[in-house]
Amino acid sequence: MFYPETDKNADCIILELKVNNTPDAAIQQIKDKKYAMRFQGKIGEMSKYSGRILAVGISYNRTNKKHKCKVEVL
Repeated sequence: MFYPETDKNADCIILELKVNNTPDAAIQQIKDKKYAMRFQGKIGEMSKYSGRILAVGISYNRTNKKHKCKVEVL
C-alpha cells in the first residue's frame, strides 16, 4: 500500500502481485480482503484521504518471464 504522505487529496495505491495468475485475480483479492478499508475512516469518522483508491493487479508468469498489469479505481 502506498499512502499519500503530504497531499491527502492524492491517490492511494493498493498493489497486489500474483505469480502464474491474472491481474484480475489480484484485484479480486484486494476487493475480497477489503484492503481499501485502511484508507477509509472508522465508522462515524471522516476519511483521512480524499483522493481515489487505485487497485493495481500485477501478474508474473514464471515460465515465459512476462508480466501483465491492470489498474482499477475502487
